[in-house]
Amino acid sequence: MARSPDALGGRRRTGLVTKVLQLPAQSVYSKALTLFVAFSFLLGVSVVVLTSEIILREFQETERQEMIGTLQRFNLMLSRETRPLEIATTDWLLRNKAGPQSLPDSGALAAMQLDFISLAGASGRIRATTFRNSEAQDVFTSSTPWTRWVGSGSGRRLPAAGFVLLGNALTAIVCQQADKGEVVAGGRIFDRDSLAFLEGMFGARISFAPLRAAQVSGESDEPLLTMLARNDFFVRVAGPNELVGHILIRGINGIPIGQMKLAQPRPLYAEGLQAVQVFLTVLTLAGGTLFLVMWILLDRTILARIRDLTKKVEQEKDSLPLRISFAGSDELATLARRIEDLAHQLDRAQSSYRAVVEDQNEIICRFTPGFELSFSNGIFQRTFSPQGGLLQRCLPAATFDLLSKKFGALDPAQQLETFNHQILDQDGSAQWFRSTLRANFLPDGSCAGGQWVAADITSQVQAQQRLQTSEMQLRTLSNRLMRLQDDERRKIARELHDSTAQSLSALEMNMSLLEPLAGDEYLQRIVAETRQIARDCCMELRTISYLLHPPLLDEVGLPFALEWFSEGYTKRTEIQIFPDIMPGFPRLEPEVETTIFRIVQEATSNIYRHSGATRAWISLKANAGAVRLEIRDNGNGIPSEDPAHPPAGKGVGFASMRERLAHIGGAIDIRSSPYGVSLSVKIPCHGNDAKKNPDC
Repeated sequence: MARSPDALGGRRRTGLVTKVLQLPAQSVYSKALTLFVAFSFLLGVSVVVLTSEIILREFQETERQEMIGTLQRFNLMLSRETRPLEIATTDWLLRNKAGPQSLPDSGALAAMQLDFISLAGASGRIRATTFRNSEAQDVFTSSTPWTRWVGSGSGRRLPAAGFVLLGNALTAIVCQQADKGEVVAGGRIFDRDSLAFLEGMFGARISFAPLRAAQVSGESDEPLLTMLARNDFFVRVAGPNELVGHILIRGINGIPIGQMKLAQPRPLYAEGLQAVQVFLTVLTLAGGTLFLVMWILLDRTILARIRDLTKKVEQEKDSLPLRISFAGSDELATLARRIEDLAHQLDRAQSSYRAVVEDQNEIICRFTPGFELSFSNGIFQRTFSPQGGLLQRCLPAATFDLLSKKFGALDPAQQLETFNHQILDQDGSAQWFRSTLRANFLPDGSCAGGQWVAADITSQVQAQQRLQTSEMQLRTLSNRLMRLQDDERRKIARELHDSTAQSLSALEMNMSLLEPLAGDEYLQRIVAETRQIARDCCMELRTISYLLHPPLLDEVGLPFALEWFSEGYTKRTEIQIFPDIMPGFPRLEPEVETTIFRIVQEATSNIYRHSGATRAWISLKANAGAVRLEIRDNGNGIPSEDPAHPPAGKGVGFASMRERLAHIGGAIDIRSSPYGVSLSVKIPCHGNDAKKNPDC
């Protein structure tokens, strides 16, 4: 059974209060507060971590700049390394002006701070070499001859100074021109002792790696690639405690021969990292304690009052209006008073709604997505006698199928549809209803039920059916009257032509016989005038007879009848008509030809009486399965906003045209402008016309 409005109102009212006014349990607000505290804590930690990261980046950049400065100083020291060698070899050459016949011994080389000195002839062949110690001799003998680095013959460039590779050892060398085309070269090898001295000077571990037969591949070669592509320096972080700088060493001919690597500790970064870790630990503990204290305070104050308010609303939810005794003047007490006011307004609104719905004459019901009735007014219950609370049990099967199909087609974009349908009673009588279906959708697009409102329009439908029947009868009568009128015109035209016109012709002939018998001039003039009057009457009768129904229309067809009519119309009205009829226009059914001719007659009559035109054009064609007639003039147009609905007193002709065309399935289109009126007629070819005429 459908629920009564009172029962439905009470349950719906309780559900609404429970859903809208009931405050959730503690878990919702506790979770919200917990999330707030957690997010605040994470935000604070993120800010601290970001700040520490920025500080550590600054420390790292400072260390990087210091390493770049160290590399620049080291590079400057290397660039000046060949200067003492150049001075030593120059002094030795000056002391041996007669020519370097004998090279200095190992003791002299130690005083000159040279590891070796070598003499080459003009051909580039090494003639003699002396060494400071055996280690230098081992390095030199395993190396490529130094003469290749300075060239030979005309390609020499002396003096020359720079670095070369002797084996895998970096060597500073100076080459100078001696007498007779000979070349003297002196050098110092960067051995382990030399590198140890540099390490003590710069406070870093220093190592050298040659590039001989080097293959560049992988991330480990990034320093070398960067130095080869952009500059001779590269700084990278090798770990939390070490910073490494690379210097590209170029040979005496400018070609890279190796890289020098300087590794320094990172005390500034290590101390800063330790300080930041201590700062983060202290801040985390302090923030966690603060957030915990804040959560406990909020839970004991705001959340406790919210739980109290929720409990009281839960106790009063089954009765309206609510009466909540909630002391205080804070926001929650104000919320409690607003809830009481809302309950009063809801009770009044439901009472008004129930009264309005019950007073309606329309059938009203609401239902769930499964078509279970959630509300129905008195008219619905009296009309359908609901059983079981399901809509399909209340309605005939055909009606329910129609409603369910219409309801299933609704969507969030089109939630409403109105349509007319009939419902058959048990005794077989039909009732017509205008139904409006509305579907309710949730934000996610799912259906939440719907509403059906139906108004009984049986009397209106019956009145409309009677009106349509009357219109059909009237149209049939009008068509019969027009056909009788055409038949009567044809009969009158034939009678006038066959009897009256013949009598007037006989009268004219008799008057012509009397004319010679008249004795005096007065009688002759009377006879002549009477004869002329008889002749004029005969011509007018013939014209009237042709206008009532031209015999050309039946004898030779519509085109000749229109051309004859146009010529006579021009003579009678002095309005020039230009007929344009398709060559070979086919014969049509007599009724169609008569209709077209009458439309031309009516249209040209309107042109003469109302348009003030001086010219008119008639076009008649048959193609695409239809006959097309167009009549237009150069007059003043129809003085009406809508050409299809002329002013009163000027629309009888248009109505007559429409009635004639409606009977044979034709259509008329009237367009008016200040430059004239255009009338277009389209008549489909009927069965006999289509068979006889290929153009149709």
